[in-house]
Amino acid sequence: MTLQELSIIFFFGFLVFVGIVAYFSSKQKAAGVSADVEYYLGGHSTPTVVLAFSYVTSSISAACFMGDPGIMSTVGWPYYWVVIAIVPGLIIPAVLLMPKMRQQAEKLGSLTIPEYLGQRYNSTALRLIIAGVISVFYIFPLVAQFKGAAVLLESFTGISFNMGLAIITVVIIFYVIVGGLRSVAWTDFVQGLPMLVISIVLLVVSLNAVGGFTGLEEKLSQIDPNMLKVVQDEAPDAQMSLSGVLGNFVFWCVIFISQPYLCSRFLAIPNVKRKTIGTFLITALILSVIYNSFYIAGLTGRVLFPDVKADYLTVTMAINLLPTAVAAFMMIGIFAAMMSTATSVLLVIGQAVGRDFYSKTINKNATPEKEVLVTRIAIVVVAFICFAFNYVDPPEFLSVVLYLGLSGIGSCIGIPLFAAIVSKKSTKEGAIVSSIVGPIAYIIFNYVVGFNFWFAGLMAIVVAAICMIVISTVINKKNKALISNVIEAK
Repeated sequence: MTLQELSIIFFFGFLVFVGIVAYFSSKQKAAGVSADVEYYLGGHSTPTVVLAFSYVTSSISAACFMGDPGIMSTVGWPYYWVVIAIVPGLIIPAVLLMPKMRQQAEKLGSLTIPEYLGQRYNSTALRLIIAGVISVFYIFPLVAQFKGAAVLLESFTGISFNMGLAIITVVIIFYVIVGGLRSVAWTDFVQGLPMLVISIVLLVVSLNAVGGFTGLEEKLSQIDPNMLKVVQDEAPDAQMSLSGVLGNFVFWCVIFISQPYLCSRFLAIPNVKRKTIGTFLITALILSVIYNSFYIAGLTGRVLFPDVKADYLTVTMAINLLPTAVAAFMMIGIFAAMMSTATSVLLVIGQAVGRDFYSKTINKNATPEKEVLVTRIAIVVVAFICFAFNYVDPPEFLSVVLYLGLSGIGSCIGIPLFAAIVSKKSTKEGAIVSSIVGPIAYIIFNYVVGFNFWFAGLMAIVVAAICMIVISTVINKKNKALISNVIEAK
């Protein structure tokens, strides 16, 4: 059979299998919990290992398997700082955030990240700001995932871009609305298995094809000696100069970990016992190391296929280097990576609309069932918006579009989230100002000043942190003075 025929069979077989998993997982509802707790948090009964898989696979997207290796194929080894930062960025902040977030959210009755922060700071305005930023900025990474999946299908199966886009839209809607977080987590778990296989297989095969790391270094030096540098020279278009490296660590350790589609898993874990937390973190550590080693395939691809466009490099490698059946299976792995991120992001947007806007603001008397219905409607609407964006004018660079959305949201949520955990002195006024100033600062530093998006993210976080510290300090001093005056008056 040809690659195209096998890919079509594998693709539709995979969709049916994952669809079955999504359906049956949605039937495993926890006893004694409301519809909204079940839909948003899986009833706090989803297995820890499954949640850890979902946490990591949701962070591994079209960018990791197509966009980022493509960027690495042009930048070289300096871009590997992304991997050096992302692994500890997924684990170390989670050690700090997970137990306290889970305990505080349960005490407050919070089901979403905007609701948690709104209740933690006692601010409706903060909840609405964050929910609004999520609803807008998450469109960008979603559009990138839809495009990446459609490009992949067209390359392997011959299904046209627009037809593939339509299929993907319908499938993603089904996966998300059928069972909420529990369905998304279990489908992420199933999708994560082929992702593991292709991460290892293509990297090993492509390294062998270029003569191992020694051959890779020699050939890269012939293409461009700058690709062997530790960091890039400072320049307007440099992504991993020293400033970019510093910003890169802030991005993964603050901005990325603050993404609601990831840290919402912290609210869903069954409990905060040491065994549960340890299982989650160890599983996440192992998976993130394996998955992110795939970035090196961007370098081997540059050597083997120097004329292929960056976003199509890994697909071309699979078609030309692997046996037909294995190449078709790799298509499933990359497709799974895109689906896991898209379903998680889409669910979070739906939650922001259904809970944070509708049931907590517009209709405070809404039943949990009505809230979930509105969430599902929002999911359908947003999915078709992403379809329309790609149908009319697909974005050219997947990673740039992805990081634009993530940076905007992370610079809004990062400081209020970390301050909520580590400082009792942080105030709602400081949180509100930092959540507004953060995204604005990011846009100014990236698009007006011209910093690379890594360093722009760092500067946005610094500005947001300064706002939080200064404003909270001023408010606390005023409150302290007011209390002293009241005592003296008595």
